[in-house]
Amino acid sequence: MKKGTVGLSLLGVLLFSYTAVADICSVKPEAESKKDTLPVKYKRLKAENEKLSEELSRCGMKKSELEVQIIDLKAKISRLEQKRAELQTELLSYPSKEDLESQIRELERKLGR
Repeated sequence: MKKGTVGLSLLGVLLFSYTAVADICSVKPEAESKKDTLPVKYKRLKAENEKLSEELSRCGMKKSELEVQIIDLKAKISRLEQKRAELQTELLSYPSKEDLESQIRELERKLGR
């Protein structure tokens, strides 16, 4: 009886390990890849490639537009900096606030106010 139980147990372990090694219950990756035949894969990849090409083209056009805008903004910044320098030079040509106030006080003193 003991020999039968041990033998049966040993047989069960061997069968279990054999099925685990043989991967009876698992799905092979090849089976999934055979769902799509090569022409179907080619068409799918070609469509995806065309879509990505169109997107790349749109991005290229957008990039060109943005580069033109950047050039325009740099030109505006340059003009504004030049105008700022001109205005600062003109501002320096005027007398200071303190000088004008002292001239006003001097004139008021001369007029007797």
